[in-house]
Amino acid sequence: MKAQYEILLKDASSLVRVGMNPHPIDDNDTIVAYTLMSAIDHEEPDSIRYVRDIYQQKADNDLMKEKSWGALSYILNRMMQEREGNTVEHKDILTEDLYHYFTADGCKELKNYLVLKYELNNYHPRSVKEYIAQRTYYEDLLMFNDPTRGNWDKTDAVMSAMPIKKGCKVVDMGCGFGYNTLRLLNLVGETGFVYATDTERPYAEYVGNIMAKNGYKNLKAIHSQSNNLGVDDQVDCILMSSLYHIIYTWSREDERKAMLTSIKEHLKPYGYIVIVDNLNRHGEELNNCHVDPRLIQAQLGYWGFKTIALKYLSEQRYMLILQQNNNYTPSAKVKAKKGHKVLNVKNQKSVVHIGSLDSYDITDRGIDAANYVYDFMGGGDRSLAEIAIKKYEEIIPTENFGGEYSALQWLCEAKIASEAEREEMLKDPLNNSFYHYLTDDGCRVLRYYLLHKYKLGNDSIRMLSDSLLEKTGEVGRTHRSYLEDYILALNPKRPSWENTPVILSHLGNLQGKTIADIGSGSGFFTYRFSNLVGNSGKVYALELKDEHIDRLTSFLSEAKIKNVDIIKGKEEVLELPKQVDMMFMCSLYHIMYGVVSDSARDTYLKSLVKCLKPNGELVIVDNGPVNDDTLPYHGPYISRELIEYQLSFYGFELTDFVQVIPQRYMLKFKLNSKH
Repeated sequence: MKAQYEILLKDASSLVRVGMNPHPIDDNDTIVAYTLMSAIDHEEPDSIRYVRDIYQQKADNDLMKEKSWGALSYILNRMMQEREGNTVEHKDILTEDLYHYFTADGCKELKNYLVLKYELNNYHPRSVKEYIAQRTYYEDLLMFNDPTRGNWDKTDAVMSAMPIKKGCKVVDMGCGFGYNTLRLLNLVGETGFVYATDTERPYAEYVGNIMAKNGYKNLKAIHSQSNNLGVDDQVDCILMSSLYHIIYTWSREDERKAMLTSIKEHLKPYGYIVIVDNLNRHGEELNNCHVDPRLIQAQLGYWGFKTIALKYLSEQRYMLILQQNNNYTPSAKVKAKKGHKVLNVKNQKSVVHIGSLDSYDITDRGIDAANYVYDFMGGGDRSLAEIAIKKYEEIIPTENFGGEYSALQWLCEAKIASEAEREEMLKDPLNNSFYHYLTDDGCRVLRYYLLHKYKLGNDSIRMLSDSLLEKTGEVGRTHRSYLEDYILALNPKRPSWENTPVILSHLGNLQGKTIADIGSGSGFFTYRFSNLVGNSGKVYALELKDEHIDRLTSFLSEAKIKNVDIIKGKEEVLELPKQVDMMFMCSLYHIMYGVVSDSARDTYLKSLVKCLKPNGELVIVDNGPVNDDTLPYHGPYISRELIEYQLSFYGFELTDFVQVIPQRYMLKFKLNSKH
C-alpha cells in the first residue's frame, strides 16, 4: 500500500509519551496521610475535614495528573455528612460500592491504602509482586470510579457522541472497574448487550459481580489477553478509554497485530471504534501519558478504519470515532511551511515503542533455558550448561534479537571452557570483569537475577534470596533492573550482533578528543572511547544509576584506566566541566522522546547544546522498526525521522546516517552555523 498519511510537525513536541512514575510522592503528602490515619483511629472530625479540604484543593488544582484526590475528598466529605446526620444523596451503584469499600470496618481498606502508598509505620512489603498488585488495585479503583470523574473525563460528552443506540452490542475494552460499562449499559438498554473486557482478572471479575448483583443481565465480563479481545460475538462498537496510548507505545508488534486482527474479526462490517485518550500538555498531561490522535488515525487507517470524527473534549482529552471500512486507504496530505517538518507514516507499525524488556524474555522457552542455566550455575553437571547452550541456539534466531539470551549462553560457554579457552574469552578486560562479577562467589549474583527475572522456584525462595542480598521491596526491583541493564549492555557477544566496530569506525579520528558518554551504564562504550581518545583525550561517563556508577568505578580501577571521569548525571540538565568535542547516546533517545516530558527534554537539550563545542558533534545510536520478515530488536525502538525532526528545532543538522544492522542505526549531527 502506498504511504499517504503525513503528519505536520510544527515544533519540538513529542507525538507520544508514556511517562514513568506519574504520581511522585512528596513529604507533605506523607504528613497528610499520617494525619488522616490518626484522625480516623481517634475519631477526630476536625482533622478529617482538614485533610478533606487539602484533597479537594489538590483535586481542583491538579487537573492533569493524580486522579485519586477527587475520590478521596468525596469519601471524607461523605463520612462527615453521615457523622453529622445529614441526608446523603445516593449516587450510582459504583459510587456507593466505592464509598462502602473504603469506609467499612473502621475504614480498613482506606487505611491499608494509605499505608501501602505512603509506606507508613515503617511498612515493608512481604512480596513485591503482591505489594504492586494491591497498591495498583487501590489507585485504579479510586481513579477509574472517581465520583467526580465526569468533570475531567467529560463523560457526558463522550456518551452523547457514542455511535450507538438501544439494542446495540458494545465492548468496553479495558473496562477497569466498570465506570463506562455502567453508562454503556444504560445507552444500549435491556435489548442491547455490553461486553466488559480487561487484561486484569480482578477488575473484570469486579465488574461482572457488581453488575450481576444489581440486576444487569445483559453484560458479560471477560478476562481478556493483550493479543485477543476475548469476545465470541460480533459487535457494533468498541470503546477504548485511556488505553490506546498503551497499545500504541507499549504493546509488542506481534501483540498489537493480533489484537487488532481480533478486533476486526469481532466488529460488524462498518462497525465503530471509539477512542478516548490524552492530549499533549507539555508535561501536564493526565497520568503523564498521551498519544497524538493523528498517529492513531494513521495506524488504524492501515487497518481499514476511516476517521468519522475527532472531538476535543477539553484541554487534556479527545475522542476519536473511526468506522471499519476495508476499502478505505489512509490519506492525509499536508503542506509544510518554512521551518516545519513532515512525518510520513508508511505502514501500520508504531513509530515509537517503549515497551517492557521483560515482555520479550519471559516466554516458555526462555524460562526453560533459564532453569538449566540456574541449576548449572548452582553446581549442576556440565551437561546442564550444554543443554542451555543448545536451547539458546534454537530460540535466539526466533524470539530474542539483541537480548540477554546470548549473554547467558556466553556465560555457560565460558564456565565449561578449558582453562586456555577461558583465558582467551576473558582477555578483554571488560569481558573479564563481566564474567567474574556474575559468577564469583558461587554465581550468587547471576543466580539471584535468574531466580527473580524468570520467576524460578517459588515466592519463599525469592524472598529469601532478597534478604540474603539485603535487597528488599522497591530496592530489590531497582537492583534487578540494574542487573538486567548490566547484562544487556555488557553482553560479550554484543559486538557481533550489534556490529559495534562499524559504529566506532564512523566516529572518525578521536585521538586527543573529549567525549561525553551520556547514559554510560557500566561502561560498554566508555571503555572503548577511553582507548580511542588515548592518554591525551578525556571521556566523561554520565550515569544516573548509582549501581552502574559503582560498577564502572570498580572496573576503571581494576583496568587502571585514567582518562575517564565519572559524573553523576541529572535528569533535568546536562552539566560538564567543560565543552566537549562529541556527545554520544546509545539506546537512550527513545526514552527522551517517549518518556520524558516536552518541558524537561527542552531544558535538557538546551543544556546539551551549551556543553558542545562550536564544531562538536552529537552521535545517537538507537533501534528502529524493521520489516515484517526481520526479527525486531528485543526492546524499545524509535523511527529515526522523529529524532531528526525533533533535533532540527535545536539547530542540529544530520551529517551522517549509518544503518548499522537492520535493527539499529547511527545518526551523526552538527549544529548549523545559524544556531
